[in-house]
Amino acid sequence: FLFPGTPIQNDLQEFYALIEFVNPGILGSLSTYKKIYEEPIVRSREPSATKEEKELGEKRAAELTRITGLFILRRTQEVINRFLPPKKESIIFCRPTALQLELYRKLLSSQVICSCLQGRLENSPHLVCIGVLKKLCNHPCFLFKAIKEKSCDPMSDEHDESGLYEGLIDVFPQNYTLDNFSERDSGKLQVVVRLLAAIHELKAPERVVLVSNYTQTLNMLQETCKCYGYTYTRLDGNTPVSQRQQIVDSFNSKSSPAFIFLLSSKAGGVGLNLVGASHLILYDIDWNPATDIQAMSRVWRDGQKHTVYIYRLLTTGSIEEKIYQRQISKQDLSGAVVDLSKTSEHIHFSVEELRNLFTLHEDSSCVTHDLLECDCMGKKDQQKPSSEKSSVSRSCQIGQNHGKLDAKKPLSMSQLMQWKHFSGQHLTLADPFLERITENVSFIFQNVTSPTSPT
Repeated sequence: FLFPGTPIQNDLQEFYALIEFVNPGILGSLSTYKKIYEEPIVRSREPSATKEEKELGEKRAAELTRITGLFILRRTQEVINRFLPPKKESIIFCRPTALQLELYRKLLSSQVICSCLQGRLENSPHLVCIGVLKKLCNHPCFLFKAIKEKSCDPMSDEHDESGLYEGLIDVFPQNYTLDNFSERDSGKLQVVVRLLAAIHELKAPERVVLVSNYTQTLNMLQETCKCYGYTYTRLDGNTPVSQRQQIVDSFNSKSSPAFIFLLSSKAGGVGLNLVGASHLILYDIDWNPATDIQAMSRVWRDGQKHTVYIYRLLTTGSIEEKIYQRQISKQDLSGAVVDLSKTSEHIHFSVEELRNLFTLHEDSSCVTHDLLECDCMGKKDQQKPSSEKSSVSRSCQIGQNHGKLDAKKPLSMSQLMQWKHFSGQHLTLADPFLERITENVSFIFQNVTSPTSPT
């Protein structure tokens, strides 16, 4: 028996390894499997796939599902979702600050990124560039710290990173310091500060889980908690395993004084039950959608008594939007094989993919919404009722149709057309928390799940 939390997190070869372990030889050799299944399925999920490639990919995915379905019994959280309280998910696109925009433009004009776009990818400088842009989206202070560290230790530069930082120090104010965590410099931090204030004021007994992939970012969020007088507890990779459950139990207790639980998504993304909180803010995004999904599910679990609010933060027009769009493709791959209703994430990028990643869209309130080709003008305040039994598929979903939408299941990321859409100018949500952050937000996707227990 195998009990994987998420069958496909990286690619279809991982799925092959699992199947080969429990039923050796059923899919043939690895080379045969790649030729017959993996390559056609992955190719069919590419935006540039032809009609014939898409049809072949769907056919091979269906065949793979049929074969493995003979001995796979899949039970997801959907089994217990109907017994849980309502959940309101919001994907919040945060406006970058003037400092973030200026630094972003400077980075994109650097010699290192220009070389990447010319196909010079020796020593993987593009991965360094991606990491730097993600740091900037979280807060310029992380970029400032990296610049200072490089200037103090130039010999540590393994990937010609110095060219990436050239001239950036002049963009920062002269009085900028290493511990400058001011929210005025980060669009996402501005949203977090206002959200926390609204939750603390309007729902005083309820608590918040604040999640990040990075220890540096958790340190910044911890300093923000101190600055505003919020009580907190923390669990990250440095927390001894023997103490983790005790920290969780203490936070979940009604007598816990902590208002905020600072959580590393890598250290606490799996297995933790944080029903002591009813709000969760995901500060940054991971390449692997399973990491984010697992982190966001910490509060919507058995034992939760309150309506749950999930907030995913993305910097508008930035690399974070591009990563989110790739997450959508990756989630499609998982479903294509496992339940035939939902592309693999590559560590290698084509020059065209890098050109897309290294583009700043300053003139768009939400590039993701633009890709949907939705005509709602940012005023779509109705979502498809989850109780409706008809199956609907729309040609304008990102990546084209990958199967029909089962209305009985929670909406997946590839069905954003079914969510509510609000631009910054038309935030008419009956949501007292989001009303406090409108000036810092360019767009919001929102979905409300209202499970109904059987009688």
